[in-house]
Amino acid sequence: MEQIIITLKDSSKRSFLMELLKRLDFIELQVNVGGGKKTDYDFFQSAGLMEGREINAEELRKQAWRVPQ
Repeated sequence: MEQIIITLKDSSKRSFLMELLKRLDFIELQVNVGGGKKTDYDFFQSAGLMEGREINAEELRKQAWRVPQ
């Protein structure tokens, strides 16, 4: 099976293209709207995530290693 990626320059033409592709019996459509490029995770955007929470490293360890009874 081959895959072809089509990028639309003008989104107003989307419905025309979709209608045309639906009429072709030799293709299977899978639509990914809003795909775009993936960005790498920025570790520094997580800074301050735990700010203002009443929890410390010892408490985190207790919760992480808690054995269900």
